[in-house]
Amino acid sequence: MATVASLQTHLVEELADLLDAEDQLTEALPKLARSASSKVLRLAFQKHLKETRGHITRLKQALRAIGEKPAPKTCKGMKGLLQEGETVMNKTPEGALRDAVMITGAQKVEHYEMASYGTARTYAEVLGETTIARLLAQTLREEKGADRTLTQIAEKSVNEDAAEEWQASEEEGVLSRSAEWAGSAATSASRNLASGVRRVASAVGMVDGRRSTTRRRGSRAQRSPRSRRRTAAKKR
Repeated sequence: MATVASLQTHLVEELADLLDAEDQLTEALPKLARSASSKVLRLAFQKHLKETRGHITRLKQALRAIGEKPAPKTCKGMKGLLQEGETVMNKTPEGALRDAVMITGAQKVEHYEMASYGTARTYAEVLGETTIARLLAQTLREEKGADRTLTQIAEKSVNEDAAEEWQASEEEGVLSRSAEWAGSAATSASRNLASGVRRVASAVGMVDGRRSTTRRRGSRAQRSPRSRRRTAAKKR
């Protein structure tokens, strides 16, 4: 790792870091635009993609102005932010909620860039690099504008739509659970009723059987001795 020997060296490293960060964004923004359900949000991502390409051009100009080759240095901060945002986005179902999630991730990126560009601009001003300071200030204004746009989209529609989606999902879940409970209760009641009917039927059958046996036994017992002798004579 090269030693940061001066403020100018630090500025060069910051510019190279930002160059890589913007390169990463040119790959991420089209994915965000394709995933957006809101047309306004999709257009905002597409617009910022064009701005980002302009940011890359300015950074290259800034590096040349300070006598450096426009070579990017891996920006681990941007890489982590984009990976985190993509992970959450992929776990979120399509709709307003995903739009809200993407705005969250995009605004984290914008604030990271605003801090980086603001610091680099200040360094350029201190070092008397007016051309670089002007280029960075122009990009900083666009980053702030993108952040404001995302806030407006979230507050005007996306956040409320995401909340309504959640409420509708909760209500659907309650109805589904109620339907399952009602179905389970009806099935249980039906089983209990069928079991009760079988028990009653069984009990009635047992009573009828006893009565029939009693009648048969009673009929034999009630026959007169004369009748029994006649029957016996016939058998002989």
